[in-house]
Amino acid sequence: QIIDNGHVVRGFKPVHWCLDCGSSLAEAEVEYQDKQSSAIDVKFVTADAADLAQRFGVTDARHAGFVIWTTTPWTLPANQAIAVNAELDYALAEFGAHGKLIVAAELLNGLAKRYDATPTLLATVKGAALEGARAQHPFAARSVPVICGEHVTLEAGTGLVHTAPAHGVDDYAVGRRYQLPVDNPVASSGVFISETPVVAGLHVRKAEAPILDALREAGALVHLTTITHSYPHCWRHKTPLIFRATAQWFVAMD
Repeated sequence: QIIDNGHVVRGFKPVHWCLDCGSSLAEAEVEYQDKQSSAIDVKFVTADAADLAQRFGVTDARHAGFVIWTTTPWTLPANQAIAVNAELDYALAEFGAHGKLIVAAELLNGLAKRYDATPTLLATVKGAALEGARAQHPFAARSVPVICGEHVTLEAGTGLVHTAPAHGVDDYAVGRRYQLPVDNPVASSGVFISETPVVAGLHVRKAEAPILDALREAGALVHLTTITHSYPHCWRHKTPLIFRATAQWFVAMD
């Protein structure tokens, strides 16, 4: 009856994916273990310096960059946006050799220590004022928008969140609101498809080094360190999972 009434629909959303099983996992099949990951701060240079200068009320925003923080560098090829919190304050500051960076104002001093720089504050605005600004992807031939999301907090990172709707639940949800592409460049085998810049044909587990090299070459790698954190693992293979968008069937409830 549900099918006859047209409520069963085919969708596309991110799920836990085991690279060893070659399949998705339910939440009940996920275990959490500590994992070492590269934590990186990445600069997305403004795609429209004049527009950004107007938003901050400054005369020059050339080469200024939005700084995101992520522990999954392999998801950067799928980036479609940068998320800010509309209610938070964001600072445009000069960070010496790193140039002009945009980060959450409340995190400015902590990030200055992390980047070993003495920042000069140029201006601050609410996150809402940055909605719609555009930034250049560091190694893909596209610009991405700045969007607003309530999931963006000051608990970790820079106050700006790298958004890849194909590789995260929060990313997918905010991406739907902004009609972002759910671009999944990772095949079911865990290998990047042939159109993917920098890592085409590489397995996810071997993609990190060339991505870091591409970021360095572009001058986009602001900081790199290693952290230990709780991470989802497959209950069968005890290996780390990835989030990957796949086609699935749903019963529509709207």
